[in-house]
Amino acid sequence: MIKSIRLLNWRSHSDTKLEFRQGTNLLVGIMGAGKSSVLEGISFALFGTFPALERRKLKLDNVVRLNEPKATIILEFEWDNHLYRSERSIERSKKGTSSKAELYRDNFLIEHGPVAVTSAISSLMALDYDLFTRAIYAEQNNLDYFLTLDPGRRKEEVDALLGLDKFETARANIVTVIHRTKSKRQVLEERFSKERVMELEAKEKTQTSVQAQAEILLKEASLAYETQARLAQSLSSRLEAMRKTREQFERLDKEAVRLSAQQESLIKELEGQAVDEASLKELETKLKSLAEERSKLNSSMKSAEEQASTISKESGSIEAKLRAASEASAKLATTRAELTSLLANQTMETLSKQQKDAEQSLISLESERKSIERELTELNEAMQRLKPGLSECPLCSAKLTEDGISHVKSEKESATKTKKARVAEISGLLITSKRANEDLATRTRKVSILSEKTTGLEVEAKAAEGLQPRKAVLEAEIAKAWVAREDIRKKADALSDTIERLKVEASTVRSLVGKKAELAAISKRLAITKEQLAQTKFDEKAFEELRSAAEKSGLEAERALSSKRASEAQLKSSSDILKLVREELTTIRALENDIVDLAKLEEQLSIYRNALLETQANLRLSLAEAINTAMNEIWGMFYPYRNYHSLRLGVSEKDYIFEVNDGSAWKGLETVASGGERASAALALRIALAMVLTPRLSWLILDEPTHNLDSEAVEMLSLALQSKVPEVVKQTFVITHDEAFMGSDFAASYRLTRDKERNGETKIESA
Repeated sequence: MIKSIRLLNWRSHSDTKLEFRQGTNLLVGIMGAGKSSVLEGISFALFGTFPALERRKLKLDNVVRLNEPKATIILEFEWDNHLYRSERSIERSKKGTSSKAELYRDNFLIEHGPVAVTSAISSLMALDYDLFTRAIYAEQNNLDYFLTLDPGRRKEEVDALLGLDKFETARANIVTVIHRTKSKRQVLEERFSKERVMELEAKEKTQTSVQAQAEILLKEASLAYETQARLAQSLSSRLEAMRKTREQFERLDKEAVRLSAQQESLIKELEGQAVDEASLKELETKLKSLAEERSKLNSSMKSAEEQASTISKESGSIEAKLRAASEASAKLATTRAELTSLLANQTMETLSKQQKDAEQSLISLESERKSIERELTELNEAMQRLKPGLSECPLCSAKLTEDGISHVKSEKESATKTKKARVAEISGLLITSKRANEDLATRTRKVSILSEKTTGLEVEAKAAEGLQPRKAVLEAEIAKAWVAREDIRKKADALSDTIERLKVEASTVRSLVGKKAELAAISKRLAITKEQLAQTKFDEKAFEELRSAAEKSGLEAERALSSKRASEAQLKSSSDILKLVREELTTIRALENDIVDLAKLEEQLSIYRNALLETQANLRLSLAEAINTAMNEIWGMFYPYRNYHSLRLGVSEKDYIFEVNDGSAWKGLETVASGGERASAALALRIALAMVLTPRLSWLILDEPTHNLDSEAVEMLSLALQSKVPEVVKQTFVITHDEAFMGSDFAASYRLTRDKERNGETKIESA
């Protein structure tokens, strides 16, 4: 039994929770109030989908409430004395829409993930989504759907409802497979030829004999080639060994000739030369001593140069100072003359005092002008307040008359005129004073700069006093240092000449000593080479005879190899032909086997097709019988009258026929029944389907079952759902917009409302 459902941001529901009870649960509201969304929520919570979503009328993203990121369904139901809770959510993100699912039993998580939760619920209830929508969930306006269909269409729809359409699909597929199998067999039969099989078998026998003969010839040719190849290899190895001996003999002979020539050349070079290693050593020792002495002289010469350079730098510095002092003395006279001209028989202190007095006078005049301008502003303001008709003075509160006002105005105007004249006078004085002050400031600044410059030049001119004698001393020391350096250079040059002469003499002696040692080494190597040459045995005639024999044996081996390769090619050709023959034979024999197999398959498929037809017909009759039994068990509950005491679903070759029995004959329901009778029959059929197809579940969901029903039928259906249906179905859910359907005996009733014009959320009221 379904206990409750909670819809969060699901379609038009912001946060809706509904409690359900055993019996018939009713949801009433206008179109678009969110009633069907509740049933879709039940289906989605159980199986992760619902009909409109399955048929792609809606996308998963469409079920999430507008401007919300996530929608959630929480469904609680009882099963086998356990409380289960299915929670599914749909989330929007930048990557797209995704769904999550969790299943709890007695508040413990037992499964998660959309596919896993759907599989667990289907396994628990032995009910999948397909059976749920066929047997339990009657979509909107679909209660009497099967009573209004055309015969051919009704058969298809009822077969689909009962699950028999799968047999029809399977039968059609089998017929297609039979036709394809037959067509394939016929194509293979056209390709098959018995005569070709016999021809290939004869050719296989002939080629087998040819291949055996080729194998014998190849064996003989291979043996002949191996024998000749071994002989050729032996002769080639002996020839190669003799060739290496020949190469060694020729190499030693050439080496002996080369060493003899070198020995003779060195003997001639050393002839008449006194080669003494002791004299070479004495020369090298003397060269080392002279080099050390020359190094000391070079160091002394460098020291003399450094001393002369140091003195020269000091002399240059004194020269620069003397030159700067001379230039300073020349500039000092010009600067003093310019300073005397600027002072004009005044002192620096007098000039500074005049400049400060001028600044103070300028400040006083500026201050006086500003003061008079403020007074003028106050006089103007007072004049503006002295208007005709005033009884007292606005400044001092004294009593005034017209004559008094005129007198005061006259005084003020006179004072204003005097002050304006003074302002004009001060402005002229300010211009003159500013110009005088600027001239004095410029003179003062120039006098200050020239005074500082004069002091600096006097210091610079005095700095050269006493430097001239020091300069003369330094110049004498420089001349002395360069004379000493020249004496040392002459000694070093003479010593260098001696060293170079001794180096040439030592090099000659060293070369003779080296050639003497080289002569000894060459003489030793020559003796060893002659000994090795004497030990090397080589016969040119035997070498030529062996080479001729090896070449002849090689030619014989090549001929044997050619014969072997010809035999291999012949064997390969015959093997290839035999392989092709056998492959074709295998293909044709496989073709024959395929034809036999396809013929057997055609026969088996035909048997299967007939079995499907027979099974479908038997199942259709069995299900119709079970549905009729169930309908007649409950018919009396839903239809209280006696004119039609039984109802059945008849099966013909092309249609399902809904019939009622009036006691004398079976008659078509569409031709004799009123709206109420049709509604009762449709309800009985829906309940019978649920009882037959889902006997353990005992659920029924009806969405807008009053479609096309008159008021009498609505009343009859309402009474049946309140009092009769709960006797055979444990829990029923009914969605309707018909307010007349409301009754007090429903297990639970809810009224759903919504302001659609403002896209408002669904609101719930208990009815």
